[in-house]
Amino acid sequence: MDDMVEPQDPRDLLPIPRCRQLLGDEAIDLTDAEVEELRRHAHVLAHALLEVFLHRRAQAE
Repeated sequence: MDDMVEPQDPRDLLPIPRCRQLLGDEAIDLTDAEVEELRRHAHVLAHALLEVFLHRRAQAE
């Protein structure tokens, strides 16, 4: 699996208000910095899951 790196282009990430909307009530007491940290972790995790999925699919073929 390729090294997981954080996106360099800000367009690759959802805006903070959209992240807050997706988090719902869980985001009420979070600072923007905490939402930013969650956003970065979610981005990396999503890419890791896609890599695993694509790897397993390629093995099944």
